[in-house]
Amino acid sequence: MEATPIRPKRLLAALICAASLINGTAGAAALEISPVAISLARGQGATTIEIRNRGDAPTAIQVRAFAWSQAGDEDILTPTTQIILSPPIFTIPAGGSQTLRLLLRGGTAGAGEGSYRLLLDEVPAATSGGQQITIALRASLPVIVASAVSAPSALEWRADRDRLGDLVLSATNAGQAYDAARAVTVTLADGTRRNAVPRGANPYILPGARRHWVVEGHDAAEGMLRLSATTRDGKSEQVLAPSP
Repeated sequence: MEATPIRPKRLLAALICAASLINGTAGAAALEISPVAISLARGQGATTIEIRNRGDAPTAIQVRAFAWSQAGDEDILTPTTQIILSPPIFTIPAGGSQTLRLLLRGGTAGAGEGSYRLLLDEVPAATSGGQQITIALRASLPVIVASAVSAPSALEWRADRDRLGDLVLSATNAGQAYDAARAVTVTLADGTRRNAVPRGANPYILPGARRHWVVEGHDAAEGMLRLSATTRDGKSEQVLAPSP
């Protein structure tokens, strides 16, 4: 199955220029970014991203591209020249917008799915006389390039106890396409329903990666449990037997 295109979404205040005052007047800008997740079909070499400044002050933005992989529950970002961004740095006036062009250089290496991230960083304005401290924030956008052949994801779930006694769920993506688990809960043997809190910073599970969720509460009962997870394929349930 070819990677499903991610529907464009808008994120208001995805990147915020916040001013913390010692003395002086605050200026703030809120950015609206669309889409917040980018999906390229195999053979599609370019796309655009629209960034609009909804705030009351100009905002300078720097954009950088990184190859994206995962190790444990951590995202690994490595600078890449595979993606060309134009313009890589720009200033958006209050109420204005900027079109960012993304060009994929020569396709991805190999026939597999490609995964990247764009980091959009606010460039703080210079302040005078030490009267104002500006806090710069960041937006991180995923970029997925579909594989050359049909490449479904395949999550394999299990439940274990860690050394602290917590009930930990893990999902290993044994497929060839990314997945994302956005809601994970369990129903214990006594009928109690518990949420599972992700250890990673985002819901994505790249091919070959393993992510973990900790079930809330240290008093999770022994015995079988029913896992409910909402992923790219929708909501699914399965019964797991926790390892000791």
